[in-house]
Amino acid sequence: MNRGVSVTNRSLLFRFGHYLVALAVLIVAVAANIASTLDQNARMGRSVGLGGPLMDEITSALVWLALVPLIVRAFEASTPSRLSIPTIAAMHLALAPAVSLVHFVATRVLRALGYAAFNEGFVFRFAWGDYVADLYRDLLTYLLLGLICWSTQRLLKSPAVETGTTIGPPPPLEIRDGAKTSYVAVQDILWVEAAGNYVELHLVDGHKRLMRNTLASLASRLADCGILRIHRSRLVNIAAVREVTNLPSGDATLHLSDGTSIVASRSHRTAVTSALAARGLH
Repeated sequence: MNRGVSVTNRSLLFRFGHYLVALAVLIVAVAANIASTLDQNARMGRSVGLGGPLMDEITSALVWLALVPLIVRAFEASTPSRLSIPTIAAMHLALAPAVSLVHFVATRVLRALGYAAFNEGFVFRFAWGDYVADLYRDLLTYLLLGLICWSTQRLLKSPAVETGTTIGPPPPLEIRDGAKTSYVAVQDILWVEAAGNYVELHLVDGHKRLMRNTLASLASRLADCGILRIHRSRLVNIAAVREVTNLPSGDATLHLSDGTSIVASRSHRTAVTSALAARGLH
């Protein structure tokens, strides 16, 4: 019973841990900004209650919290193993101002609703000057939340954290054929091909095995085992690649240790290049 509770708690932590980190960061930011605003007004001789700064900071934090999934997805998609550095920079330079604009508009909508609920006047006014004035701070918040939440998510999803043990050889794949169950070691896989509701495993001994699974699910499961997606319908064990031939179309032909040649699509070429470079191959 206790073990089941522990597994459930870990599962929730893996799914929502980065939200908890984002919430903690935003709570600290709200407290710091309110204290700074009150101190600044006191120094200027202004008598300002807690309600206004509290409303402004809480609405801002709520919008940032709602934007966390989008920000994390952007940072997940912009890793050097998937995209080039110039492409990553261009993507964030385009996305960050858009996120800031959403934050600017949404916070003012929430403030209008909040003040209306307390029968206090608030005029919703959009001015590009106000947006630009907030842009620098929003860009820093975007980068801070993105880096912290993305790093937390990767840490929580690492095999050592998920299992609570040190990283060892990956468990074998279980293949069921009627009443018969067999097992295939991950390191024995050369490449994998989609086959409808199944995947076909091509093994080092020359045999092929059908396994009931989707390619996307298997790719996610074996991502940390050196099994890399190279095409919408193919995976490859990067350790089995012996040579790469770049094609004019932007695709690449991978020559494997058993003499097989398979094509990697250009959309996955950057990831293949990075994985091979990590092995000292180019």
